[in-house]
Amino acid sequence: MDKTIKRNSFILGILGASITFGIYMYMWQAQDYLNSSLNKSIYIYPILIGVVAQVWSRIVMKGKVSFKQVVLAYFICILMVFLTETITYYLLLNHIDTNAKTILLEAWRGINDKTQSSLAQTKIFKEPSFEFSEFVLGFATKTLMFTVPGLITGIIISKAPQR
Repeated sequence: MDKTIKRNSFILGILGASITFGIYMYMWQAQDYLNSSLNKSIYIYPILIGVVAQVWSRIVMKGKVSFKQVVLAYFICILMVFLTETITYYLLLNHIDTNAKTILLEAWRGINDKTQSSLAQTKIFKEPSFEFSEFVLGFATKTLMFTVPGLITGIIISKAPQR
């Protein structure tokens, strides 16, 4: 039972990872790192793919699915998406296109300058250095944060009455 759910979630995770890889390759080729639509979509579709994995698990198991199983289905998908994002973005910024760091740092500085008030000119957030440890921390943070919607939808999907 769990093998079927894991396999199906892995398939959807590969789909999500492919979408992620495609988005970052487009951003790199077009030098469009600051595209707000693409940057917002990176935070929407992993949740959608995870919920599809949960629903698919329920359908495959004919409605007899536990909370643990649907959360596992969701988690596998977002884990694959954010692992792909972390590896791709790290390689792009640190090994393939190091000039992209300059673009992103200038954008970060512009946003940071606009948000500082005249009373407090202290730097609250440190400037990103694009080191491997920052990418690992970002991966862990996103994975944990994006698990919360999976827990919520997991309760709904696993407890919904069977038709």
